[in-house]
Amino acid sequence: MEAAAKGTVIEDYKLEELLRCPYRYAKRQGAAQSAKAEVNWVQLAQVAVSQVVNAFFMTPEGERSHFSIPDTLERWWTNKVAKFESPEHYWLIRQRLIDGLHSLLASEQSTTPIILFEQHRVFVPELRVELMQIFQAVLKSDNGHPSDYIVRKYIVDEEEEIIALFQHLTAVFCSSAFGRLPYRIEVLSVLSGNRLIVYPDKKSLEKSLDYMKLAVSFMPEASSAAGRLRKSKESAECRRCPFLGECLSPVEESAEAIMM
Repeated sequence: MEAAAKGTVIEDYKLEELLRCPYRYAKRQGAAQSAKAEVNWVQLAQVAVSQVVNAFFMTPEGERSHFSIPDTLERWWTNKVAKFESPEHYWLIRQRLIDGLHSLLASEQSTTPIILFEQHRVFVPELRVELMQIFQAVLKSDNGHPSDYIVRKYIVDEEEEIIALFQHLTAVFCSSAFGRLPYRIEVLSVLSGNRLIVYPDKKSLEKSLDYMKLAVSFMPEASSAAGRLRKSKESAECRRCPFLGECLSPVEESAEAIMM
């Protein structure tokens, strides 16, 4: 696969969509705007979670004890019940998100992010592309050097490939953009309460660069290879994909599997 040409801009959300379902990603490149806007319940829940987190950290510290997670979530909660597995699932996920957000935000009453839901861009010479990443929260670290910082992301689903992408992308992006790796990279799962943490260093950065070189190389090919690219194994994302029937139909022997 050819490396992306210099001047190419790679957005984090497009890489994530590619890894979630390469077939769907390729099909959507030439699809109508209505098809591109098609979303599933995880994406709808993620939007609501992100809005609650943003509103919480935007609230002055002295007022956070009165911040209502249920009321804020309700303002952003979807009414598209049909996107969920059932009406019961719709209400269950809503309550689990409220409970999870309560648990994760309870200890953040005095936390003020350095960066809060901002989009940044940087050219990475090793990749010969410009990366674009949205940072949910970048925080000062209480340990180590005064310039140490933490990159944090709140997620709804825990798909391993997507978490790995975020960790590798963040390490590469931050190294190039800020000249210093994060002290740690945190992925906080709202539904499970799991905290997935990595401490990047120079050695792991080399692995992250190799990972990103591979991920970036798929982007131009995926845009014109709807008939060849597939995930190498079925995942929860497959069950939510509108192209599942097409994707599982017999394919040519030249079909490639994508798995980071």
